[in-house]
Amino acid sequence: MIDVRSLRRLAASLRSGLRGARERPLVFGLSVATMAAGLLVLGTYLLIAANLRGVLDRVGADFRLVAFSSIGASAAPGEIEALGSRLRALPGVSDSRYVTPDEAMARLRGDLGEDASVLDGMAKNPLPASFELVIAADRRDPTELRALAAAVSAVPGVSEVRFGEAWVEGYARVVRMIDWLGVGLGTFLVLVLGAIVAGTVRLSVHARADEIQIQRLVGAGGLFVRLPFYLEGALQGGLAALAALALLWLLHALGMPLLGDALAWLVGAQTLVFFGSLEAAGLVALGVLLGLGGALMSLFSLEDRP
Repeated sequence: MIDVRSLRRLAASLRSGLRGARERPLVFGLSVATMAAGLLVLGTYLLIAANLRGVLDRVGADFRLVAFSSIGASAAPGEIEALGSRLRALPGVSDSRYVTPDEAMARLRGDLGEDASVLDGMAKNPLPASFELVIAADRRDPTELRALAAAVSAVPGVSEVRFGEAWVEGYARVVRMIDWLGVGLGTFLVLVLGAIVAGTVRLSVHARADEIQIQRLVGAGGLFVRLPFYLEGALQGGLAALAALALLWLLHALGMPLLGDALAWLVGAQTLVFFGSLEAAGLVALGVLLGLGGALMSLFSLEDRP
């Protein structure tokens, strides 16, 4: 349980941390601005990545695995329904839709457009019936899809399976590229921003060396000595994150009317969205953690640890 004396020490540490920012406003401001620039780059990447993932998820939701059926168009409805039930029972298949040969021909005519007249001379419809299988989001990996295609092919009544393997491979490469780019950029910025905070806090430590020495002489513990610097680092990171978030929102609000058409062409008809409250809070929390991490790096070699 925290007693009154501990609360007073905590309040004194907080005041001391704020005083450190007031006594060196230029250094503190430059550090916040530098961190804000780095977090703005990271936030811009995260915003673009979130929108790209939305596009990929939307495209992925339209993905279908097509199982061509050896059952003729004259098959009984019960036979078709039984085959559909067996396909939906397979792990990874969330839904299915039966496409008749006539419906497939109508789609083909629609795709051909003005050239659909080339089909007029056909004596009969050569297109087979098929089932369009909706794949669960966690089963759209190329390896999972190949295994599922093999399982679908083994179902009696299925003659052939197609799922656009080349497209799926490209989809998976784009997702992996976004993930690895995020890991690389995030790691680089975390190290750089942590070093910036560490440098700022180290300057504070040197500037207040006499004060720290006096605190040690009167018996202050290591945590009491370091707490103001932790607060200074957290404040620095939090302010930088808020500044980056505000600037990013401003750029998003001002840039959308100017670049909306070009961006819509890149990402399709989907509206570009800004961070939600949870993502915004996460970016601020990341700034605070970076500030604390930088302070920890700077104070790691301090003596007199508790």
